[in-house]
Amino acid sequence: MKKADKIILKERKILELEKKIKKSDLKFEILKSAGICLHQGKSKVFDFILNNEKTYSIRLMSEALGINRREYHAWKNVPLNETQKRKILMQKEITSIFFTFERRYGSDRIATELQKSGYQLSAVTVRKYMSEMGLTSMVKKN
Repeated sequence: MKKADKIILKERKILELEKKIKKSDLKFEILKSAGICLHQGKSKVFDFILNNEKTYSIRLMSEALGINRREYHAWKNVPLNETQKRKILMQKEITSIFFTFERRYGSDRIATELQKSGYQLSAVTVRKYMSEMGLTSMVKKN
């Protein structure tokens, strides 16, 4: 084997390794960003993928997160039912109230605010939704 051929092979190997490093870095970045979603179930992971389709490829995200692409596409193409739409609306309202009152309102007070606005939602349901979204109120220190 000629010296020039050996150099070409080494350069190809270097390029191949650089590609692998870049792909690993992207997967790490995805895992870092989606860490919270991984503990909240497939639908939250699918939401993460949907929200980041413009940043990362679906193939790379599905590999990094251990999700089947067919499952994701099936989930994405199914229209939301009325219960899911209501849940999304309630989560938006809860988030709005939570940040309007500077993260000081817990589930009981948020449920009261929602009831004043005409929604019928218990404090237990508000607590469940807040937990799913990772919202926790600040505890007042004495």
